[in-house]
Amino acid sequence: MVGRALIASLLLALLAGCSEYEGAPPRLQPGDVAPPLSLVDLKGQPQTLRPTPGKLMMLNIWATWCAPCRHELPSLQRLAAKLDPARFELVLLSVDDDEHVVREFLIERKMHFTSLMDPKMAVAEGVFGVRLFPSTYFIRPDGRIASLIEGAREWDSPEVLAEIEAMLPAALETHH
Repeated sequence: MVGRALIASLLLALLAGCSEYEGAPPRLQPGDVAPPLSLVDLKGQPQTLRPTPGKLMMLNIWATWCAPCRHELPSLQRLAAKLDPARFELVLLSVDDDEHVVREFLIERKMHFTSLMDPKMAVAEGVFGVRLFPSTYFIRPDGRIASLIEGAREWDSPEVLAEIEAMLPAALETHH
């Protein structure tokens, strides 16, 4: 029985994402604290990625060359439109090596997200230990990782939306 479950989950992972790596699990897991990260935005300007007080951060690590990543972007946009921006923040982290490609890709699709670059994968691989693209981390205001989703999703489906909304109160504990 365990063998079937393992095979099914591996098959699902292969169908849902790009570039699966063999070996160790991701370095940062739910419950771990994500450190502040030095990155650059799509204009080459330095940015520090850190949790925002009172907000659940959704960090989506993706690439333009990854078909499942590209496929899920419209659902990410619909999700962000459904959630309260005072309680929820969506950040894209591209591992592409050319910010112009990423910027044009997002502009052509009329996608307006906070977008950062990790061209050498220092953060994606070095800090998070990402094994599959896309990988999405939900980070609480205290920096603790609430959840990790490997592979693409329909982010605005009722089931996934309910799971994300259930994480939002944890992000708002300081406001009670």
